[in-house]
Amino acid sequence: MSAAASRWQPTPGEVRPEIKRTAAAFLETAGTWSDDDTAVGSLVRAGAPPSVASTASILHLDTARAGELTVVYPQYGGLASDTAAVIALVEQKLDTVSGPLDRELVVDVRLARPPGGDWAVERLVAPTSLGPSLLLTDMAAAVLAEPRIILPGPSRSDISTGRMDNQLLGILLALSREFTMAIQVMHTGHVQTVYPTTRVSNHAVGRAVDIREIDGRPVVDTRPDDDRVVGLMRRAAELGATEVGGPVDLNGPRKGFFSDDVHQDHIHLGITPGDPPAHLR
Repeated sequence: MSAAASRWQPTPGEVRPEIKRTAAAFLETAGTWSDDDTAVGSLVRAGAPPSVASTASILHLDTARAGELTVVYPQYGGLASDTAAVIALVEQKLDTVSGPLDRELVVDVRLARPPGGDWAVERLVAPTSLGPSLLLTDMAAAVLAEPRIILPGPSRSDISTGRMDNQLLGILLALSREFTMAIQVMHTGHVQTVYPTTRVSNHAVGRAVDIREIDGRPVVDTRPDDDRVVGLMRRAAELGATEVGGPVDLNGPRKGFFSDDVHQDHIHLGITPGDPPAHLR
């Protein structure tokens, strides 16, 4: 279960790609099994400690007899010198007692590296919920219907609860008039705090979204001064986003825009009530 065994392979723009390869290899091993095995059993046979393997039960259904998992994209959720969080969008094909089942998941993978050692997965974090569904707003329905906003299953479910922030959804809908966006994650599967702090993330309360592709181009494969990246970030601020993170910081020390190693692979848009939109000047 080495990182080199991962079917997912990084492109040149990736930051510390060995971390993502390690997370991807773990997920591929956990989510792929046959002969009425389990995700946990697949990992144990590959050499994972039972305590770590047990956290992969979220990739298994009791009715599944076999599974095959593909990592669509492993985005960073947090990065420190010896710990990391990877938010992986995956597709899983299951053979269940009722027939074939295809599903998309977003998985929060936590990794650590001991002094002088290699990166290893510590656990998969069970997904959280925004709570009981509310009446769907017209804005939420419009975002769900907009083909230029490409939503993975978990994000579609987040919006369908009626609990995603209406202002944030309005920003996405307005952006879709200028850009086609592939969403990586909203609430489900995202780190719930601002890594590595204990401060609650806007993702945890339905007020943030991460975008991995703009007009079919992965953010991680663009230059920091790419017109699409800069244009979307700037337009999001004009539309009212109070947090705009990405491969480039558009306003230096002023609040709102930010960039770091974590945000080289996606654009983060968030809304904090009471804060002004990200400062453009």
